[in-house]
Amino acid sequence: MSSSGSPSRLEAMFNSPYVRLLRPRQWIKNSFVLVGLLFGGHMGEFHCYLPVGVVFVLICAASSAVYVFNDIVDRERDRLHPVKCLRPIPSGQISVRQASGISLALAALALLGSAWLHTGTLICILLYLLNNILYSLWLKDHPLLDVLSIASGFILRMLAGVYILGDLPTSWILLCTFFLTLFLGIAKRRAELATVSIQGHRQRAVLGKYSMPFLDILLGATGVMTMVSYALFTALGGKSHAQILTLPFVFYAVFHYLRLVLVHNYGEDPAEVLLKDPRLIVIIMIWLAFYLAIEQWNPVLFR
Repeated sequence: MSSSGSPSRLEAMFNSPYVRLLRPRQWIKNSFVLVGLLFGGHMGEFHCYLPVGVVFVLICAASSAVYVFNDIVDRERDRLHPVKCLRPIPSGQISVRQASGISLALAALALLGSAWLHTGTLICILLYLLNNILYSLWLKDHPLLDVLSIASGFILRMLAGVYILGDLPTSWILLCTFFLTLFLGIAKRRAELATVSIQGHRQRAVLGKYSMPFLDILLGATGVMTMVSYALFTALGGKSHAQILTLPFVFYAVFHYLRLVLVHNYGEDPAEVLLKDPRLIVIIMIWLAFYLAIEQWNPVLFR
């Protein structure tokens, strides 16, 4: 707020229905584009930053196109939701025709930009758009397929960032990304189902096809597989065996996220959790610092 008590220009911009339609807060999910930069050993190669940055922008355009399309599809259902009814389309602030034009323009920007950059990146963004269209129209109403579709979207984001560097993804990167994003997707469904039991309002039809015990089993299993796949990566697939020293930070992050989901019923919006939970932010920053330091100096501590 400004000194006069009126909203600042920046606040007014972010409160604009057109900006809210694009959901910029969700763009943090597109940081999976940076996985190839980090785990591919390119952090010291500054010439790689620009192409990866451009891909990040294109993925943001593609993801916003998808969010707008999903809001168009769900507009009648969202009008009945106590929070989602305030979104620009269900509230009538932006017409379906306007939203359709914005979605198509963003999708075209993402596809044309990626076609100019790299064929592999183009294919990833095209598959990302198709996957999310299928999700909005069909997959989100089918149990297990819905969370597998969510995980696939993250993998395609990651692959777009890998291919622009001229690399091929390793099996370790694929495994770690798959289990982590599956874990986050199941945590999201679990939090949504818990909200239904508290508020009595079911937003997603697919929630009626899940049960809390079943989701708890899947959540525990994918949490374990996330930690195991990362542990195997540090022991067998990493640049240095010293990367094992980063395991406690990853384990703590997974356990802490589990606590947030199971005890406090967070996780319905993973991006919001990451942006607002200080412990999670700190532990990720510490893990990143340790990982980069080991990557840089490659200490030989054990074999």
